[in-house]
Amino acid sequence: MTQSLRTCPLGMEIEICAIDLAEQYRFRLRELGFREHERITVIQKANFGGCVISHGSERIAVDGSTARRILVRPS
Repeated sequence: MTQSLRTCPLGMEIEICAIDLAEQYRFRLRELGFREHERITVIQKANFGGCVISHGSERIAVDGSTARRILVRPS
């Protein structure tokens, strides 16, 4: 069952299934470690839909519109 990163619960380990963005934005996200089949965890959420992601020892903030276009599933 896939859902957007924006609607994911806090603290749950999830796997990235797809990123529905233009190639230039997907390229930048891949540089930051956002690739299909990578496991990440949402550690903080904002009222506007953005979130902070834990990927290994790194923390990455994603705005709400980008989070809506990253599809994930529980890992």
